[in-house]
Amino acid sequence: MSETKKLYAGFWARIFAGFLDLLFLAPIFLLLVYFLSDGDYQILKIGDSFRSYSYSGSTSQVTTLDYLSYAVSILYLVHFLSSKTQATFGKRMMGIYVGNPDGSRLSSVRALARAVASIVTATTLGLGFLLVIFTKEKTALHDIICNTRVFHGRKNGV
Repeated sequence: MSETKKLYAGFWARIFAGFLDLLFLAPIFLLLVYFLSDGDYQILKIGDSFRSYSYSGSTSQVTTLDYLSYAVSILYLVHFLSSKTQATFGKRMMGIYVGNPDGSRLSSVRALARAVASIVTATTLGLGFLLVIFTKEKTALHDIICNTRVFHGRKNGV
């Protein structure tokens, strides 16, 4: 039985996929803010065409919204990384997927561990993500912690 060599996804493909995922999740986060902030978020007009958001509510509401945003992000990652495609929308658009070292699908538990570990990676001021540039299998810190890999290609032709 011959095993085909897998190509690992590099730093820029992974960064851009993450950016695309943020674009996908942004409307969900805005809906959370709209429905859960009791009107404490206000749209301020700056100049004629630019709008930004400011918050005038309590710190406990900010914390609640932050936790809900983390929960939505984690659920998004767990659902899609343990699915048949093994990829979030951003990863699919970039033609990459996440799997075990052999390319097989992650269990929901491993996808959850990877999502939580990616928060740990983020707390390293981005250094955990930069490991992708220097490791042979292009692994970030959360991939090393959870023994996962990110591959080029589409899983199961999806």
